[in-house]
Amino acid sequence: MSLIAYVTRIHFADRVLEDALPEELRKLGIARPLLLTDTGPEAIEARERLEDALPGGAALLADLGAETNSAPDALRRQIAGAACDGIVALGGARALDLARQLAAGGQLRLIAVPTGTRTIGIGPTGAGFAADHGREAAVPDVILCDPTLTLHTGREETAAAGMDALTHCIESYLATAYNPPADGIAIEGVRRAGLWLERAVADGRNLEARREVMAVALNAGLAAQKGQGGTEAAARAVEAEAGLASCHGISHVALLPQVLAFNAPAVEEKFGALRLALGLAPGADLRAALTDLGARIGLPLRLSALGLGRADLRRAARRAAADPANRTNPRHATEADYLGILEAAL
Repeated sequence: MSLIAYVTRIHFADRVLEDALPEELRKLGIARPLLLTDTGPEAIEARERLEDALPGGAALLADLGAETNSAPDALRRQIAGAACDGIVALGGARALDLARQLAAGGQLRLIAVPTGTRTIGIGPTGAGFAADHGREAAVPDVILCDPTLTLHTGREETAAAGMDALTHCIESYLATAYNPPADGIAIEGVRRAGLWLERAVADGRNLEARREVMAVALNAGLAAQKGQGGTEAAARAVEAEAGLASCHGISHVALLPQVLAFNAPAVEEKFGALRLALGLAPGADLRAALTDLGARIGLPLRLSALGLGRADLRRAARRAAADPANRTNPRHATEADYLGILEAAL
């Protein structure tokens, strides 16, 4: 069985796009979908597969890689003009998050088809548009997780996306809310990441590794119902300052150990479960192990590698303190706290 009913309907299987999309369109009553995509030339096969799987084709196509006018209000006008009754969003965070914004309010049904292994935004506290901008975002009616759609993803993107998903699992597990199911989902995501992330980065055609890392991304999105934390808040801030918002996850290796050190007085007793999930010995240095993993998959270990200076850090600290992810960090972090974290990571 490929169907998981937690938060929303989720199909997870190789080539599930062709198997599930026509039936889910029928169930949702979508006859004239908007196809919203941010895929580039490297993912042309994924785009062609989706178009072939749409029984009646798309009523409207919005390619965020080519569109000059892809602002939400402009897209809403196009959707109304084409009488679209739903959205099929294919691609990464940009397409999926914009689709969730367009579907807010329940007027349009939404099928999300991720093509990467970044955290899959599902609920209102998940990664993406709502968390970044404080605006309403719909929960997708259906998510089709097809690992074969991720085979085009390059080494650097796989590393950043995988570390993003691993970090989300860690931070959701440590977040302040009480949610035992989310804790279990988060810890399982950490375990799978420890086993498979390095292999997925080393060999992008390893479908088993791709499948497992996509499972980590799904776990991260599901566990995010519990909340996120300081690494996510700081990462969004520093990546925005560095002009790397589209490479979310690239700063996590530099930031996560520093945030864990800051949070340790509040949650250090929970580090044992994280060590166990990662296959570490009791009492092993969790921060060092995560740094070593980041180094092995080629991510920068210091923020200075992103071209950031101290003036950038001051602005980033202000943004991080105001980020929604900071609300569920295990310790309250002020702007001054974030500045200290960022300076230690520089």
